[in-house]
Amino acid sequence: MASRQSFEIPGQTPPRQGINVIGTLNGRTGNSPVPRSMLIGAHYDTVPGSPGADDNASGVVALLECARTLASEKSDRAIAFVAFDAEEMQTPAEGLHGSTAYVARLTPYDTPGAAIIFESVGFTSTSKKQRLPGSFRFLFRRTYKALVRQNFSAESLLILSRGPGRAISRELEKSAATPAIQLPILPLEVPRWMPMFRNLRRSDHAPFWLAGIPAVMISDTANFRNPHYHRPTDTPDTVDPGLVAKAARMVINAIERGAI
Repeated sequence: MASRQSFEIPGQTPPRQGINVIGTLNGRTGNSPVPRSMLIGAHYDTVPGSPGADDNASGVVALLECARTLASEKSDRAIAFVAFDAEEMQTPAEGLHGSTAYVARLTPYDTPGAAIIFESVGFTSTSKKQRLPGSFRFLFRRTYKALVRQNFSAESLLILSRGPGRAISRELEKSAATPAIQLPILPLEVPRWMPMFRNLRRSDHAPFWLAGIPAVMISDTANFRNPHYHRPTDTPDTVDPGLVAKAARMVINAIERGAI
């Protein structure tokens, strides 16, 4: 079942509406509602002047592949697949408007037990090295050790988690390591006590964190790797379809195992 959710984008003159596009799998059994077990999301808007192939058409493709595969395999999980709008709106108010509106309207029936967000999952490079914010080397030792083991290769995906979301991240790591996927992972686990400074809340996982819902973000780290980030050169020819496919397969594998 598919639906649209409209919301007002704050700070807009004249007023503007955004639209979240929602697909549900196994939302009902007969006339009885089925509690929502999880959500898979990605934002579909981009910044002005950028085609947005990696940021974030790549995430939407991974989202759609998860939906296609799980529906065709007749998964019995109750899952919401949500394409969020207005994630990129930076002025006059900061973004994440679509996911913020979605979380604000959740009911006990709709609230997922876990949320997985795809955010720019398609850029790899054999010539560029993977970077992270300078302080991360000291704040997140496990992440930095993984980066060193990978020789700073720009062919991995980062999984960002916080608090109880760490369990989701660890299960995704197991899926990524399977022979059929073999995807290098940078696990970035944020403890609950740590302030949510900007580099930790730059995508649609953040409203779920604020609502106390376990959530992870999967990303190629955007501007910390991709020179086309928010530029006119963020075009389809710069996206690695193989990495997008592995991102989707990692999530599908973890769901099919019943791990998340």
